[in-house]
Amino acid sequence: MPYCHQCRKDFKVFPACPQCGLPLVPRATAGLVVSEIAGAIVLITAFLVLLFYPIFAAILSALGLGILIGYGLIIVIVGLVSGILMMVGGALIYLPGKERAGAAIVLVFSIVSIVVLGGFIVGITMGIVGAALGFAKK
Repeated sequence: MPYCHQCRKDFKVFPACPQCGLPLVPRATAGLVVSEIAGAIVLITAFLVLLFYPIFAAILSALGLGILIGYGLIIVIVGLVSGILMMVGGALIYLPGKERAGAAIVLVFSIVSIVVLGGFIVGITMGIVGAALGFAKK
């Protein structure tokens, strides 16, 4: 929905605000949707890594690499935080005037999410596309 900066309201399809006459600005809805889906994919991937983490820990212990077990938990935490902050950035993309800040957050944390495979690479790709849509205000 188009948004008026002065009235701070959404209006139906009008070329100008019916109350103050200023031109209406479209919201970045596509950037919101793509970024939220990307954040959800990264979160799901991090939860899957957490779910199968005991199996990986047992394999690492059997191979004599038990020192790496602690790093696995750090990777899971980074993945969870990346997914959550990608979703927060997606919400910021939808707010008028905050599109660039939200797009920057989504872009940075989609790249950081590569530690948990970037949501099977789909999450990182969608995060970059969502950030580009946010920068373009689409």
